[in-house]
Amino acid sequence: MVAFGIEEEFLLVDPASSEPRPVSPQLRALLAEQPTARFHVTPELLDCQIELNTEPCRSRVEAAGAVSAMRHALARAADRLGTQPAGVGVAFDTARAPAEVTDTKRYRSIQRNAPAVVADEYVTGLHIHAEVEDPELRIQVMNRCRPWIPTLTAMAANSPYWYGRDSGFATWRTILYRRWPIQGCPPVFADFADYQQRLRRLLESGVAADPGYVSWLLRPSANYPTLECRCADSQLSARDTLLVACLFRALVGTEMDAADDAPPPQPQPEHLDIALWQAARYGLDGDLINLETGCTVPAYEQLARLFEHVQDQLANSGDEDVVRAGLVRLRRDGNGAQRQRQAHEQGGLAAWQRLVRSEFTAPADED
Repeated sequence: MVAFGIEEEFLLVDPASSEPRPVSPQLRALLAEQPTARFHVTPELLDCQIELNTEPCRSRVEAAGAVSAMRHALARAADRLGTQPAGVGVAFDTARAPAEVTDTKRYRSIQRNAPAVVADEYVTGLHIHAEVEDPELRIQVMNRCRPWIPTLTAMAANSPYWYGRDSGFATWRTILYRRWPIQGCPPVFADFADYQQRLRRLLESGVAADPGYVSWLLRPSANYPTLECRCADSQLSARDTLLVACLFRALVGTEMDAADDAPPPQPQPEHLDIALWQAARYGLDGDLINLETGCTVPAYEQLARLFEHVQDQLANSGDEDVVRAGLVRLRRDGNGAQRQRQAHEQGGLAAWQRLVRSEFTAPADED
């Protein structure tokens, strides 16, 4: 089975106003007091953001335990500071003042290079690492996974609100992310040498100071022998996170097995970009371009096609039933963007806050 790891970024917000609070340094210090914790805590670009990472996992059960443990630990520590961690892709509202940047050399450099972008970069994502040890195979698997990025983006859409209003998009984070110079779906690479050469040219351009600036929604990790999926918003609940993780892990396993069978699909670049925009705009409420035919189909139909595509891998890992249950739940209750909107429409900010708070530490198991 493909080993995988989960990185969750969260916003730290005021429980009353839901505006971001720059308390990440204090929160990281509190979490460091837990020496037996089996997760890693790292700073993010802004002082109102925090990232927690699992160890490599071999099963959904193992990952569920890790994700639940780190979410509960974060919630307890945040409560000591009078702060609420929020599993949403962008801040519901902000004070309009420029964001406070984490005081590191790298993050200060990013701020100097893109000041207006960083000023309101209140975005947090879910990143999944799937192990592909061989670098050549890693590139081929990335080539083959590209067409599914819009589908995963639509499923994981969880950022409809911005500056206290509905943005009209299911994932406004995806739109904000398009402001960076190297973003979107990666291009197709001939092999690992081609990837290395083109990456080196990006770094030599002066725009990207290190590989971390290469912000494709799917990329080879610069630090691990993994393929990293970065298209998902931060998720409301652990079970939402695990649903994304299990599907991506199964997709990587499927494409590893198929890498020698046929050339990778190469959809038209403009179709892939439009599909990603559709995913950001509508999430699961609209249509996506079928990248094989060029015709639009309901997003739920695309999601069903993804499940069918990876079903053998899900069966092999023992995750088929739990992922099927998760997709049924999404169809019944909605993804994060849909649930946020439903809560806010029914009870305003107070209902939205209750949703975010209750789902953050909700059980990881599917019903």
